[in-house]
Amino acid sequence: MLLFAAWVAVLVGAAVGLVLVPSMEILGIEAVVLSFALLYGFGMWPVARTVVSILAFAAFAALVMVPRAQAGALPDSELVEVVVPLGLAMIVIYHVRRREEALHRVHELAAADRRRAGARERLSRMTSHELRTPLTIASGYVDHLLEGERDEERREDLLTVRDELEQLGRVCDRLVRAVALDLGAPDALTDVPPLLDEIRRRWAVVADRDVVVDCGVATVPVNAARLRAALDTLVENSVRYTCPGERIRLFATEVDGRVEVGVADAGPGLSPTLTYLVNTGVDRAPDPADAGDPGTQPPGASPEGLQDLYSQTGFGLRIVAAIAQSAGGRLVAGPAPEGGARLALSVPSPAARTRADYRTTRVTDTVRTSPPPAAVRTSL
Repeated sequence: MLLFAAWVAVLVGAAVGLVLVPSMEILGIEAVVLSFALLYGFGMWPVARTVVSILAFAAFAALVMVPRAQAGALPDSELVEVVVPLGLAMIVIYHVRRREEALHRVHELAAADRRRAGARERLSRMTSHELRTPLTIASGYVDHLLEGERDEERREDLLTVRDELEQLGRVCDRLVRAVALDLGAPDALTDVPPLLDEIRRRWAVVADRDVVVDCGVATVPVNAARLRAALDTLVENSVRYTCPGERIRLFATEVDGRVEVGVADAGPGLSPTLTYLVNTGVDRAPDPADAGDPGTQPPGASPEGLQDLYSQTGFGLRIVAAIAQSAGGRLVAGPAPEGGARLALSVPSPAARTRADYRTTRVTDTVRTSPPPAAVRTSL
């Protein structure tokens, strides 16, 4: 109301000026236009009030200026100024209201994003408690039954039940990790050596493997929490496919102007088909229409086998690929010098952008993602 009252005051002042200073009528009209553009931008008031007030001012200006134009004291062309305030006011109203609608939409989207974040947090808590707790209890009962069971067939049945419960536990852990993962976090330069060393120490405790670090870069442009989650997933996979005492290597190196951070192991390695799927994007299933085109298929893979393997690549690899994509990179796979698989996040080198473009993240500033026990494993 105060802004509208100020606007009305300007209209009254301009109308008085038209009467008292006839030769300065153009200045009065310009004052009306400029004041409206300024005041309406700070706070809208009802359109009806605006239209009525401008029409009243235009009618008054016409009463003053038309007789003067008829008497020859004012050029007829100046009468156009009588309708100018109304036209300009409509333009200002249109654009200001468009801006307000856009801001309102932004606020709605922000509120929806906050609701989704709250839902993800609730889902994470529910998954942690409502799923993992009964799975842990059920696994404990199965272990208890195994201790006293002497019948081999029943032991095999109980071992099958325990394996399935462990599989559910692994899926649950992956789900919690994915839900808690903030892929919308800002870019950050993460110090790689302390992060890799921390992951090595944690996994050396729970896995009977020769976990080593081979770090050739200082920083990587990936959020530390996301990078830790990705590397935990890759190490978890290597633990499954290696034997006690075999080597798992955490590495960070620069290749062709890009930084690759990942895990290599001495396990059986990846098949050509799975390597093809990883390097071409695991979320893209081959098009059956391309079945006859050898260029779209990996060596030695039938379309049916390729589709089956695609459906079994699992949740963990999608988490790692999503983390790489969130940093402007991709997931790459290949053979490791140790004889097994080499999986890495390939992201642009920090040298391609100035350090000021990033918020440097210390490893200790982020929430740790504890790995599952060595026995709890899942495939990619």
